[in-house]
Amino acid sequence: MPEPEGPPADAALGPVIAATVAAPAFLLLAASATEVLPWASGFDLGLHTWLAGNRSPAVVSFAAGLTATASSAFTAPLVFAVTAALAPAPLGRRLARAALVTAVMLLAVLCRFGLSALIARPRPPEAGWAVQASGLAFPSGHTSDAFLTAGLLAWLAGQRLAAHPRIRAVLWVAAAGYVVAIAWTRAYLGVHWPTDTLGSMAFGTAWLSGALAVRGVLLPSAVPGPVRSGNRSA
Repeated sequence: MPEPEGPPADAALGPVIAATVAAPAFLLLAASATEVLPWASGFDLGLHTWLAGNRSPAVVSFAAGLTATASSAFTAPLVFAVTAALAPAPLGRRLARAALVTAVMLLAVLCRFGLSALIARPRPPEAGWAVQASGLAFPSGHTSDAFLTAGLLAWLAGQRLAAHPRIRAVLWVAAAGYVVAIAWTRAYLGVHWPTDTLGSMAFGTAWLSGALAVRGVLLPSAVPGPVRSGNRSA
C-alpha cells in the first residue's frame, strides 16, 4: 500500500523565518513607543492629527461597531468554539484541542498585557478620542486580539481545506483585511497611536509564527508530506 513519507525537514522553517523578522520589527516599534528612541513620533503625531481632523459621525459609528468585535471577551470564546467545531476528532479530543489553541491565544494576551505595562506608553490625549478607552497604548490590545483570532481561525480552516488552495487564499486575505480594518479603527477613533497597531501586528506575527514553529518541531507528523508509492507494509 502507498506509504506517506516523513514530513519535510524544514516543516518549521517558514514560521521561524516569519518570527525572526517580526520580533525585531516589534522591538523597533517598541523602542519608538518609549522616550529612549522615539524615531516614529513624528509619523504618529502627524497621522493621529490628520485622522482626528477628518472624522465623520457615520464613519465613527461604523468604526466603533467594528472595533467592538475585537475584544478578547468575545474572541477567545469564538476561537474555542470554532476550534472544537472544526477538529476532525471525537468530542473529547475536539475539546482538548480547542482548549490548547485557546490557551495559545490567552497566553499571548497575558504577554501583551505584560509588555504594555513594561513599555508604559500613554494613549493619545483624551480630548481627541471618539470612543472611551482604558489602559496603556502599546501594543494595541484590540489589534492584537484581532490578529490572533483571525490568524488562528484562518489557519484552522485552512487545515480542513488543504485540497482547496484558492479558498485558503481567500480566507487568509479576509483575515488580513479584518486585522487591517481593526487597526484602522483604533487609530481613526483616536485611542491609539498608529504605531501601536503596527506593533500589535508584529507581535501577533511573532507569537503565532513561534507557536507554529514549536508545533512543527514537537508534532512533525501533523505536517503532511507527499505520498510515496511502491512500498508495501510487511
